[in-house]
Amino acid sequence: MRTFLRIALLTLLLLLTGLPLAAKVLSHADYARSQPAADEVLAAPPEQVQVWFTQELFRREGENWLRVTGPNGARVDGDDAAVDDDDRTLLAVSLSPGLPDGAYRVEWRALSADDGHPKEGEFAFQIAANPAPPQSAPPQSAPTQSAPTQSAPTSTPTPQPTVAPASPTAPSAPSSEGGLPCLGAAPLALLAVGSVLARKRRSH
Repeated sequence: MRTFLRIALLTLLLLLTGLPLAAKVLSHADYARSQPAADEVLAAPPEQVQVWFTQELFRREGENWLRVTGPNGARVDGDDAAVDDDDRTLLAVSLSPGLPDGAYRVEWRALSADDGHPKEGEFAFQIAANPAPPQSAPPQSAPTQSAPTQSAPTSTPTPQPTVAPASPTAPSAPSSEGGLPCLGAAPLALLAVGSVLARKRRSH
């Protein structure tokens, strides 16, 4: 009985002390955080992508990498992913300058230095340096009031002076000065001449 109890206690002790070690051995280098963060929307294109993992990475060529693809599916990273010298949980890769707006996909692969097992995953971020302005209803223009049509001023005809038709001019009486003697004095002149002639005949 005592032997059985000793074996049971020893087994339990081994299990309690071995569970943390086993958990550590079975765990992998998993995604912890990144810059840009997963699903982050950036106002400006980043210069690089940095990913931190839950474990230190094992330095082996081709085992740790980051691949970044743009909106059209083409790669936009410099294919220069490297583990940081001061922080072996950090893996970084450079990006092409002047990236356009759109959605970007980051694929990663990390080789754990604790258990030597690799793990892969992915996340995404967006660039929206020039967000589209919210669409608003077009303003309704006020009805255009047409200017009153100004008619050309009608010219009032200038009244012309009425010229009376020329009436036939009555013949003017002959002037007594330097002209024929007035017909009214002719009988008197004839009588005077006749009396003078008569007197001369009588005297003869």
